[in-house]
Amino acid sequence: MRQAIALRRSALVSALSIALLSPLAVQAQTASSGDTQSAQSGTPQANPSSAQPDQSKAKNLQTVTVTGSMIPRVEVEGPAPVVTITGTQIKQQGFTTLWEFLDSLPQMGQPPQDPASWGATAVNARPVNLRNLGAGFSLLLINGVRVVDYPQPLGAQSSFQNYANLPSGMIDHVEILASGASSIYGSDAVAGVVNVILKKNYQGNDLQVTGGGATRGGRSYGDINFFGGESGENWHILYNVEKSNRTALWGSDRPYQDSVSDAGYGAWNSADRMFGYQYAPAGAIALSATNGNGQYITPPAGTCGKFSNSQLSESHSVSTSGTQITGTTDNGAFCSQPNLFQNWVLTPGSRTTNGYLAGEYDFSNGLQLYGSAALYDTVGISQTQLPFFGYGSPFYDSSTGQTINALDRQLTAQEIGTSANTHDREQNWNITAGLRGTMFDGNFNWDFSVNSQKYIVREDFTGMDQAAMNNFFLGQQMGTTAGGLPIYAINWQRFWNPITPQQYSQFAVNGENTAESSLNQAQFRVNGDLFKFPWVDESVGWAAVVEAADNDFLLSPDPREANGATFVDPFYNDNFGGGSRQRFSLGTEFRVPIVNSLTWTISGRLDKYHDASSADIARTWGTGLEWRPFDSLLIRGSYGTNFKAPDMAAIYQGGSVVPQGIYEDNLQCINAIKAGNTSSTWCNGSIQRPQSQWYEQRTVGGPDLVPETGHSWTYGFVWQVPGVEGLSVSADYWHMGVDNAIEYISQSTVLQDEAGCLTGYLADGSTGLSPYTAHVRGSAYCQMVIGDVQRNAAGQITSVQSGPINEASLYVSGVDASLQYRLNTEDYGNFTTSVNYTDNLAYKQRVLSSDPLLNTRYNNVASRVTWIGTWQKGDWNASLSGVRDGRMRAPGYGNCNTLPNGIQPSPVTVVSPDGTTVNTGACQIGGANVADTLYYGHVPTWITWSGSIGWQINPETKLSFTVSNIFNRVSSIPYYAGGFEFVTTGQTGSEYDGRELFLTFDYKLN
Repeated sequence: MRQAIALRRSALVSALSIALLSPLAVQAQTASSGDTQSAQSGTPQANPSSAQPDQSKAKNLQTVTVTGSMIPRVEVEGPAPVVTITGTQIKQQGFTTLWEFLDSLPQMGQPPQDPASWGATAVNARPVNLRNLGAGFSLLLINGVRVVDYPQPLGAQSSFQNYANLPSGMIDHVEILASGASSIYGSDAVAGVVNVILKKNYQGNDLQVTGGGATRGGRSYGDINFFGGESGENWHILYNVEKSNRTALWGSDRPYQDSVSDAGYGAWNSADRMFGYQYAPAGAIALSATNGNGQYITPPAGTCGKFSNSQLSESHSVSTSGTQITGTTDNGAFCSQPNLFQNWVLTPGSRTTNGYLAGEYDFSNGLQLYGSAALYDTVGISQTQLPFFGYGSPFYDSSTGQTINALDRQLTAQEIGTSANTHDREQNWNITAGLRGTMFDGNFNWDFSVNSQKYIVREDFTGMDQAAMNNFFLGQQMGTTAGGLPIYAINWQRFWNPITPQQYSQFAVNGENTAESSLNQAQFRVNGDLFKFPWVDESVGWAAVVEAADNDFLLSPDPREANGATFVDPFYNDNFGGGSRQRFSLGTEFRVPIVNSLTWTISGRLDKYHDASSADIARTWGTGLEWRPFDSLLIRGSYGTNFKAPDMAAIYQGGSVVPQGIYEDNLQCINAIKAGNTSSTWCNGSIQRPQSQWYEQRTVGGPDLVPETGHSWTYGFVWQVPGVEGLSVSADYWHMGVDNAIEYISQSTVLQDEAGCLTGYLADGSTGLSPYTAHVRGSAYCQMVIGDVQRNAAGQITSVQSGPINEASLYVSGVDASLQYRLNTEDYGNFTTSVNYTDNLAYKQRVLSSDPLLNTRYNNVASRVTWIGTWQKGDWNASLSGVRDGRMRAPGYGNCNTLPNGIQPSPVTVVSPDGTTVNTGACQIGGANVADTLYYGHVPTWITWSGSIGWQINPETKLSFTVSNIFNRVSSIPYYAGGFEFVTTGQTGSEYDGRELFLTFDYKLN
């Protein structure tokens, strides 16, 4: 079957390449004609259009500047496809933010960070993942101007731009160039560019009020948006104020997945299946104490019922031999948290207040002064786990005369007295001023502008004084036993009973982490016609740009975090670092008509960096061809080299710390298998471990980093179908790659390689071992990873250190295709239809240069289709839209199926000549084959429909009703999903939302 699929795909690509120099492609939707860059170049603007323009009438258009080029042109289609959508269309599809819309596009990959992830360092921000290259490989522009990076690094590692704080009410349209453009825009434009064009020539005042929310609960939404514009004889101003509120979506709002026991049944082990789900190994402990033998001390009668979200549970474990369960052990009783995730946030809440003011003034000599100022103020609300008391080192309790191995106690909101949510308070301002005009008798347009941006995040959180908490529950240390154990006298009355908020205040602390970034930049642009060849109608166009920029960032954790004994934040994070970078850039572009039907563009750019890295100078170039053999057909292609300067976070990070409570300890797993224990929980990398088993993941910067380099090319066509007015199709093949990419060696890789370098084995599940061949034991790499893992005397991990290296490679390719149709009728109204499709043909990557280049296409969404149809007649309009995300491999894909008794065999693998690991189809336990099969499950396709209807009540008043996700779909829990979050979050960014309803009232004040 796989061979047949591969042959069909190959045949499709080959046939289309032969026919039209391109495989079938997605969404080469027409670029809009209203880019602010055109205004900065001193050329007139045309009104933006959301429909596909008639190619045969292109000569009648005014010149416009489209994203991906600095040269104004008549044709809105260029050598590379640009997708354009208006702000109105975004709202018609039920999206309330720019990020929600971008995440739905076929060109986007899975979100690079789930804000609900435990320990997420940028919960209030949303990056995009254009072409699946990663968050930092696309460039965000507002009116053609680069946007400052978000202050907090993504995953405590990499810089990125935030797409979630832009006011949707001011968006005129958005242009997306989904191919490399470093020769025009410089660093970061490796996967492409997102250019947000704000409203410009608006006259009058408008008030919009929107309310709604999710019918399943949560995500209540309210928005008030006032915008307007005024003009005089030689001036124009535009103003906007928008205030919105979106409540958080909590685990309790989606009770089908707020418990650790909601895991797919395939993830239930033998003890779970025999005795009911075992909460303790999954970290769902509300209150527990274990004695010196590791047995739980049964809480006094009625204890668990005194606490919210707490119940008495028994802990059991089993022993196995081969495929048989040979014994069971009762480990005692404790108080569990059956709904561990009820107070964990699935999508954070936000309160935003945005203001924007822009204006232009025309002087009598032809000069124009322009400027704008924007302030975005946002408060994000999130929560993962309330403060938790954990003491994991054995001690002697003098009050009971016994050794205590560990204490665990979850504090509740009733004890704390508040919800203890984390609030990320953000302020971002963006100020631009410029002057533009013409020179050399109007033959050239010039534009000089300066821009200043600053982004500040203050994260307010509820922390803990660990030493004071220990003293509260344990008391002061009373000495040491002859065996070296510390002696305490536990206040068991306090431990087994709820405390009051006044008692909690004895060890409570509130903290604030601060992060800030700034960008100051100046830019001078010039463009114009150089000369005309005698055999063509158009002149040779030319443009150039000179830029200078200064970037700074600073991570300032609460200074009390330096002493972890007395101050701990909720995620045990300690992200610090800071630095600056200066950049000077020079770029140029030529547009050369070879003949009237064939145009060649070529561009080049030089970027000079001054920072602590080895970046120095980056040189890029690009070229493109446009061939119009007929007025209705454009055949096009482009090629370019690209680069990304090393992330400032990767250069200057000073040893950030992120706690890890969900991990597999490969070394302890291997030792357990060698000892005959085939059910060790150390082999399970998907469970939430008790706090006493957490470790610190430390990330340090790398000053020797160099730019990540890449390339991209596209080729395809745009065809206005003859004889069918308003019908056009387009197709483009695209390919892009990144070499010497900066890669943080992941914690799982470090732990796996540490175990392999020490033992010579890899664990196959929890039952089998295979030889470790990734690196030579004793090599420099092995010595590095062994030193990166710190363990205590009991062999438990206390910290893992990793950092960035220029090693990785990633190559992606695919096909984009679109169909646009417009039909105007006298009796039935006007109709438009747009269908856009992307097929990601390849996703090849490797971490180290010695690794094989693997195509992991099906670990991501392989294909996506979006569609929208609109209708307008008189005072009424309506739309119907949808998204289809292709299936992807489910958790557990390629592993052996769990046996009915919960024992997990391991697949037998071999290493192929190209270095890849291949399953043989056999399954083993302890080296012996067992009768079992491999699991090849998939997460099914994801399809949602949305719709809207609008009524223009009178010239001043309009009412609109929008339904997002009409059929109220939410993601299901895969069979082998074993940890939070259970649903597959890589397929869509709205897996929990369900149906949402919005009602908008729009009133024109004058």
